Amino acid sequence: MSNDNPQSGAGRPLPKKEADLFKNVIKFYESKQYKKGLKNADTILKRFPNHGETLCMKGLILNSMASSEYGNRGLDCKEEEKEKVEEAKELVKKGLMFDMRSHVCWHVYGLLYRSHRNYPEA
Repeated sequence: MSNDNPQSGAGRPLPKKEADLFKNVIKFYESKQYKKGLKNADTILKRFPNHGETLCMKGLILNSMASSEYGNRGLDCKEEEKEKVEEAKELVKKGLMFDMRSHVCWHVYGLLYRSHRNYPEA
């Protein structure tokens, strides 16, 4: 079986520039600077569209943006929120498929489900 994805958890890390951007994605997520994190994730994904950890982090950021954007303002935008949450879940699952051996992907998967109070799945 050939490995079409050079970044698929086979111990082949991202190049230094993208690895630094990925560290920034995590830093921006933790400091709730979601737009900056999303921008950095998109930059990595332009060059490595199948990088599982980045796809997962992008999904986690989109999920957090949806819940903070609509949840905190009390807006009646349930449909838009559901769309963003579904997109986030798809990205996390896609990232997990690309990198099943990554602890980061599995951690993000758990965080996503925990944020929706789906504790058995988390």
